[in-house]
Amino acid sequence: MTEDATETVLQRKAHAQRRALGGGAWSLPRALGRALSIAADALWGLTLVARTTDDETLSAERAASRIGGDRLLVILEHDSGPRGLVAFDREILTGLIDVQTLGRVTRFPSDARAYTPTDAAMTAPLVDAALPRFASMLSAQPDMAHLQNYRFGALVEGAQAASLALDAETYHLTALDVSLAQDMRSGRVLFLFPEPSRATDTGKAALPGRHEAVLKLAPVRMQAVLARIHISLDRAQALRPGDVLPISSRAASSASLVLSGGHVVARGKLGQMNGFRAIRVGAGDTALHTPDQRAAQPEPPQSSTALVPIPSGKSAFDHGGSLEMALSDISASLPVVSDAFEL
Repeated sequence: MTEDATETVLQRKAHAQRRALGGGAWSLPRALGRALSIAADALWGLTLVARTTDDETLSAERAASRIGGDRLLVILEHDSGPRGLVAFDREILTGLIDVQTLGRVTRFPSDARAYTPTDAAMTAPLVDAALPRFASMLSAQPDMAHLQNYRFGALVEGAQAASLALDAETYHLTALDVSLAQDMRSGRVLFLFPEPSRATDTGKAALPGRHEAVLKLAPVRMQAVLARIHISLDRAQALRPGDVLPISSRAASSASLVLSGGHVVARGKLGQMNGFRAIRVGAGDTALHTPDQRAAQPEPPQSSTALVPIPSGKSAFDHGGSLEMALSDISASLPVVSDAFEL
């Protein structure tokens, strides 16, 4: 029993010593601190010592509230994942500017001016040199795979703008107390990396985004376009109630659902349902998010045309420049369609 107890104590001491010396798997804070130190030394021969003071997972709102006031905020971009963030104390930023402009870290007082994109650019070499090393240290850990491929993005002007840019549900916040050039300058650097979605880990459906409910309420205007005609501006301005315009004979059998800007959502066939004009979506070619090429080209002459009267009491330009045409004369003869999109 005594020998077993002694061996257990020795094993615990050995494990503790190994952790103190950097053995075993890399933790996120230790990998960050080590990557920053190696990058600073490789770039400028600068001694950078980082000590972890905070390491926790928070909601996006709470993480943004922990950023603080007088810090330079830089977005960390990712090709396919949510954005991250890094925040530099003014003293650390001044030290990085010193070493890149004067070749050494000084003790000159830091000014209180507003941060500029140039200040953010001065941190880019350190960020872009440290993050690949950081990712390499964690590459053998599957639960850290979401931290790969982050890079310097752009300056963010204030914590409020940063909270809008952080588009994940939860973030891992790591705060480092950083010393430059044997304590010539010291301050704090904060990293915010998005946590992977729990729904993704368990194979369930992804949770809705933070802004989904608001975005679903945003109005989107969609028009049903039956035909397009081209007339001179003089003639358009001269139109009066009772005038008639020739349109293609195909207008009664086809239509396009078009968003603002000319993007065609779907094409279909015009008809009627329950006494309303309707479009059966899918009866024809479908082009999602592509400009309507026919809008830029005049219709070729047709052998037969339909005459559509301009309704009285309405201007020809009531709806963003589109002619508001009265279709009551032709809707009665339209076929009845099922599973249609009502207009």
